[in-house]
Amino acid sequence: MIPVLAVAALALVLLWVLVPPALPAGAPVRASRPRRAPSGPLDLARTVEQLASVISSGASIRQGWAALARTLPDGDLRDLARASAAGADPRRAAGGRLRSAPTVASLGAALAVCERTGAPAAVMLQHLADALRDLHDAAQARRSAFAGPRSTARILLVLPLAGLGLGMLLGGDPLRLLVASTSGRLLGGAGIALTVLGWWWMRRLLRSADPPLRTEVDPSVALELIAGALESGLPLSRALAAVAAALPGGTDAEAMRAVASALAAGVPARLAVDALPAELDALGRSAVLAEETGADLARVLRSAARDARRGRARDAEVRAAELAVRLVLPTGAALLPAFVALGIVPTVISLLGGTLSLTSGGA
Repeated sequence: MIPVLAVAALALVLLWVLVPPALPAGAPVRASRPRRAPSGPLDLARTVEQLASVISSGASIRQGWAALARTLPDGDLRDLARASAAGADPRRAAGGRLRSAPTVASLGAALAVCERTGAPAAVMLQHLADALRDLHDAAQARRSAFAGPRSTARILLVLPLAGLGLGMLLGGDPLRLLVASTSGRLLGGAGIALTVLGWWWMRRLLRSADPPLRTEVDPSVALELIAGALESGLPLSRALAAVAAALPGGTDAEAMRAVASALAAGVPARLAVDALPAELDALGRSAVLAEETGADLARVLRSAARDARRGRARDAEVRAAELAVRLVLPTGAALLPAFVALGIVPTVISLLGGTLSLTSGGA
C-alpha cells in the first residue's frame, strides 16, 4: 500500500510541475454573470482598424471612439472605447487583460505621435492595425512551432516515473527496494538527481530557444510610427524625438533620443545610428540608405518593419527544429539513466530475488 501511495504522490507532483492549472486559484466561474467579449491582440487590431475607418470618414478621434463604444460588445475593449471617448489616454484607460498589453501601449503611442506631429490619424492607425495583425500571426506561428518540442519535453520528463510503474506492472516491487536498503536509496537518489538535472537542462533549452515576449512596444511598430511621423513632413531627427517621447520608455526610446540629438547637431547618419540597439538595426540601415541615396525613408522603414514581422515565423520554425535536436542531449545524458536507475535496475533485482536489499543488511 505504501509504495502505491508514494507513486501516486510522485505522479501528482510531476503533474503539478509540468501541467500548470488553466485558471488561477480563487477564480470560480459563475454562470449567472454575463459573458464578456474576449480582448486579445487580434480583437484590438480589428478595433483599431474600425477606428481608422470611422476617422477617415471625417469624424474626430473622440467621435470615433464614441461610435465604437456603441457597437462593441460588453468587455474590456468597450470599456477602453468609452474611456477614450471621454478623453482618456488608452494606456491609462485600459483594464483587465489589456492593462499591461504591449498592443495597447502601441495604440497609445500611435495616437500620441499623431497629436505631436500632425500625422493623419486614419493612415497611422491603419498601418498599426496591419502591424498588430502581423504580430499576432507571428505569435501564433511561434506557439505552433514550439508546441511539439514542449510536449516532447513533458513526455520525456515522465520517463523515470514510467519506469517505476512499469516495474510494478511486471510484478516487481522497485519502490520498496529503493527505500528499504542503503544501496537502493543511493540508486534512488541518483535517479532523482538525474531527473532534476534533466528537468533543469530541458527548461534551460526551452527558455533559450523560446525567450519571453517583449513587454515594450515592438521595434517594428516603432518603425511604423517613425514612418508616419516622416510622412507628416518632419525630418528624421524630429520624427525620432516625437516617437521617443510617445513611447512608454525603455532602451529603444532612450536610443532614439540619442540619435535624434546627434542628427539635430549635424552628425552624419552613419555615425549617429551607432547608438541604436540591435533591435533597431533596420532603422539605422534605412537612415543611412536614405541619406546617401535620397530614397523615401518612410517607405523603406515600412518595408523593413513588414519584413521583420514576417521573418519571425520562419525564425521560430528554425529555432524549434534546432530545439528538437538539442533535447536529445538531456534525454540521453540524464533522463534515460534516471529511467534505468529508478525503474529497470530495481525491477530486475526485485524479480531476481532482491539481491540489492541484502547488501545493506535487509529492509
